[in-house]
Amino acid sequence: MKKTNIIDFGLMGKQISALFYLLGHEIGVYNKSKLNIYEFEKQIKLLQRKIDFSNFNAGKINIYQHIEDLKNSLTIESLNEDLNLKKEIMQILRDNNNIVFSNSSSLSMDDLNCDFIHFFNTIYIKLIELCDSNLERFTPLKDLKKLGFHIICSKGNRGALANLLLFNEISSFFKIIEKYDYNFKECQTVYDLLYENRNLLNIIDTIGIELCNKICKNLKEDDENFYHPKIFKKAL
Repeated sequence: MKKTNIIDFGLMGKQISALFYLLGHEIGVYNKSKLNIYEFEKQIKLLQRKIDFSNFNAGKINIYQHIEDLKNSLTIESLNEDLNLKKEIMQILRDNNNIVFSNSSSLSMDDLNCDFIHFFNTIYIKLIELCDSNLERFTPLKDLKKLGFHIICSKGNRGALANLLLFNEISSFFKIIEKYDYNFKECQTVYDLLYENRNLLNIIDTIGIELCNKICKNLKEDDENFYHPKIFKKAL
């Protein structure tokens, strides 16, 4: 059975864990606090409704509260967007000779000194951004392509491609409201008419305000011209 480790059982860790479990992997999930198995089962049921896994047999899950107990295998880091925390955990993983990929949505290859596999939220959108010096090292790629996942080659920059596009849009939307004093209703009316009722608030709600704020903070550090919406800080 193929083996994959997932670091952290947060917003994306749950989804990635469920995906690889349904691909038939024996997954080792590291989470500092006790894992809620109901959340894992809920993600499995959701993915089974969205994606056809009929050509795969379900895998196995092992749960660890001590990172040193993880088996040596392909490892996907999905911690929150805290650079120091990610660096600390990645060094432990490297010391244990794991092949490490980061699922970071706003940090760069230079920040973390590792390869990237970014699954876009929600995972059943089937969008993956991959930045790897040797693509053959990410062995699940073939199976993900069979499921219809779209693979984009990232340049390794902060935000990669998808979040750079999305968060520059979010940034501009709130800059118009906060700096030029247009109200939200007027902006949303324009979106309704020009972009077929596209609602950025729904997208922000799916991602989570805290994570949106962290992503904007990291993008702002990389690009001083990026507008960090004040509304995120006020909402926290």
